[in-house]
Amino acid sequence: MDSKQNPASREEPHEAPTGLKAEVTSFLRDASDYLQLRSELFTIEAKEAGLVYGKKTRLMLISGVMLGLAYLLILAAFVGILAAVLNPDTSLSLANWTGASLIFGGLHFLVGFFFFKRAKKIGAEQTFFEYTRNELQKEQEWLKQKRKP
Repeated sequence: MDSKQNPASREEPHEAPTGLKAEVTSFLRDASDYLQLRSELFTIEAKEAGLVYGKKTRLMLISGVMLGLAYLLILAAFVGILAAVLNPDTSLSLANWTGASLIFGGLHFLVGFFFFKRAKKIGAEQTFFEYTRNELQKEQEWLKQKRKP
């Protein structure tokens, strides 16, 4: 048998398939690769942002608890002071639980304020998703150039 009779035995270079199905398959493969790369970049930047905002959230939570406790302690001290003022039989002295409550309330307020200031500074000068934004901006510029006649 010669090569003209048996088409499988011909050794012609294999050409890439053409047509709509091949174009759609190629497009979907390229789009999938593109989205995978973009999602990897986004994931890396999201992890970085998550670490910074996680720390900031923890400090804000500590600050909120401290300030809440400070409010309750100072409120309790004012209740004690008001009770002493309204009761004519007692003398107004801060050498009891009302004074201790005021001192501890003030300390909690200072600690809460300190944590609040620290949390406010975290990530203030840092820009997040910078690479993703730059890539999207480059793509938008490329698309604008492609649309121009």
